[in-house]
Amino acid sequence: MKSDDEKPTRAESGCLITWFEVVDPLIKRTRDGGPIRDDYSNLHFEGSGRMHAHAGELARRPGCIPSESQAFTAGGLWTEPLPPAIVRCEVCLAAHPVGQPAE
Repeated sequence: MKSDDEKPTRAESGCLITWFEVVDPLIKRTRDGGPIRDDYSNLHFEGSGRMHAHAGELARRPGCIPSESQAFTAGGLWTEPLPPAIVRCEVCLAAHPVGQPAE
């Protein structure tokens, strides 16, 4: 039980959080098929790591994320700024507009 002084957590506050859909996973591989060397000289990456942001509740995956896509949440609110490389889902943005940050 919480005291009156405690603030609700993001999940309890009913606010939308950001879900991240992995569109193009970043995969690490070794060039020689062996274990990663201590100096990482045989390591390379495939894919871009590109993601899309979606609005949803903590306990429920947004319906606009395809069921076959990997998705996760880091607990950030939908209204918080995102890194420039991550675009917001057009469906989620239309349903839950986000104001532009001040420059």
